[in-house]
Amino acid sequence: MLEDISLMRTLPNMKVFSPSDDTQTKWLIEEISKIEGPVYVRLARLSTEIIYDEDKKFEIGKAVQIGEGTDGTIFATGVMVSEAIKAQEKLKGQGKNVRVVDIHTIKPIDEETIIKCAKETKKLVSIEDHSIIGGLGSAISEVLTDKYPAKLERMGMPDIFGKSGKAEELLKYFGLNSEKIVEKFI
Repeated sequence: MLEDISLMRTLPNMKVFSPSDDTQTKWLIEEISKIEGPVYVRLARLSTEIIYDEDKKFEIGKAVQIGEGTDGTIFATGVMVSEAIKAQEKLKGQGKNVRVVDIHTIKPIDEETIIKCAKETKKLVSIEDHSIIGGLGSAISEVLTDKYPAKLERMGMPDIFGKSGKAEELLKYFGLNSEKIVEKFI
């Protein structure tokens, strides 16, 4: 869990990606081969759950919305998308209807979808397996500050040095799981 996204976001003309599953990763690797200029793809150490069918269409710079909930939006990237979907299901069982937004392209970020979600949902939460400084939550906060002021609760690593260990254990240690996401909506 390094601060790689925050560094890469600051570089001019850099495109930054964090795919959520095998299907999206295959699509992304093919698409970035067509891009002239620098790109950075952040891949997980963990094997990821399959989220998308092989025929799912993606677009660079366009987030994928999963569900139409109005109680809240969970913005997620990379391996956190599957945890967000698990939280979405748990919240549904508690009578809360939230949407998950898979932000596979962190730069350029999908400002339109972020603003749409801020207008349509009551609560905004971001989750990433990265520092809350400079990553996905920061990128979303920048959009909200500039275009549509709204409160965002950021979930990720706090401003501390990382730890060594198995990826699953680190995610649990830092509270980056569906249970902790659900707590944000209770």
